[in-house]
Amino acid sequence: MIDSIATIGDAGDINCWSGTPYFFGKAARARGEPAVPWRVDYGSTRAARFFWNLGRSIRGRGIGGYQYSRSFLHRAEGAIPAAEWRGRIVTFNQHFPRGSSAAARGCSLVNYIDATFNSFCVSGGLAARLPEGVREEARLLELENFSMAERVVTMSRWAADSAIRNCGVPASKVTTILPGANLDLPPNHEFPPPGPSAAFGRPLILGFVGKDWKRKGLPFLLDVRAALERMGMRALIRCAGRCPADLKGQSGVEYAGFIDKAREPDRFVRFLAGCDIGCLFSDREPLGISTLEFLRVGIPVAGFVAEGIADTVPPDAGLRFEPGTSAEVVASALGAVFRDEAKVSALCTAAQAWSPLVTWDRCVAEWQELLSTGALKSPVQPWRGLSGNLDRDPPAEEEHEKRFNRTGRTFTDAGLSNRRGEDNP
Repeated sequence: MIDSIATIGDAGDINCWSGTPYFFGKAARARGEPAVPWRVDYGSTRAARFFWNLGRSIRGRGIGGYQYSRSFLHRAEGAIPAAEWRGRIVTFNQHFPRGSSAAARGCSLVNYIDATFNSFCVSGGLAARLPEGVREEARLLELENFSMAERVVTMSRWAADSAIRNCGVPASKVTTILPGANLDLPPNHEFPPPGPSAAFGRPLILGFVGKDWKRKGLPFLLDVRAALERMGMRALIRCAGRCPADLKGQSGVEYAGFIDKAREPDRFVRFLAGCDIGCLFSDREPLGISTLEFLRVGIPVAGFVAEGIADTVPPDAGLRFEPGTSAEVVASALGAVFRDEAKVSALCTAAQAWSPLVTWDRCVAEWQELLSTGALKSPVQPWRGLSGNLDRDPPAEEEHEKRFNRTGRTFTDAGLSNRRGEDNP
């Protein structure tokens, strides 16, 4: 049973943490779970945060990291109604609620994380910028919470490895469940047929989604586009999220701005479906939800197989590159595929076959299996390719979401049941 869902912010808000807690909760409730979303108004702590940082500054301890402090966690936990502290709490945050607080109220805690805090504490990591005392307190709290948790569920193998190696969580307590794409397909959605690319009279459209544009590899993608142009292949970067002002008007970049998934869900789907390939060339990435979103609308993906991204770029529906691969090599690989109509068709057919496998309904079905049996028989693992995911029983949603691709074949005909071969490690 999934009784409550916790995160820092409003777990029932589609704009909280890219919509991940929202879509998880929505799918859980559709499958009969209570899944009550906890709501923490982080903005209401503005004054407390100011004085907390002021006090630290006066004492010469450095500022930043209020969300990891005992002061904040006490306030956040106090904002949750007593009636919502019950049963099993699935939390998307390593520090909130504290394991001791859940235990004191008779609740069990299950973490669902894309990364461990400890993995961010390395040199150059996101947490390395925090004051040493704050960082160490947060690091130790994560270890304590994991030790008290019923289970630690991760979104990728990379995060699972960190939980075991860096946090000392027993391997028997760690499970990896792939999340779903943070979008709902409209009822009348049809997959776009593989269109003619640069070799057939129009630019190759490289899709990019992300607020943290630099870390997610937009500068590298610009280099890839330039390399494609030098090869004689026209290319256009279609970008959603955030983009620096000097790039918005640059030739070869089409900036769609920030798309609000709550107010413009269909526009977001149209944006994704209008690209030839979704790109995520980040060398530090806990997961990469955008790759799952492109796959959900039937668009193949490409990216560095760094950290969590390695789990979200299927070898049969994407182009996988080791971190450090040059823009010229990536451009050459893209050109080799998108100049060949048969290769484009195969890539898109595979991407469409992956669509029903990257839903939140499938994710929650795996959660229910784990919580009821203690294990997963056949979890979806994109890194193994379609042939490595044939021995699983599809959730009910897959049965009613089958749609015809451009050749008139269903997903099953296109590959889920007819592909054979070795697993793709």
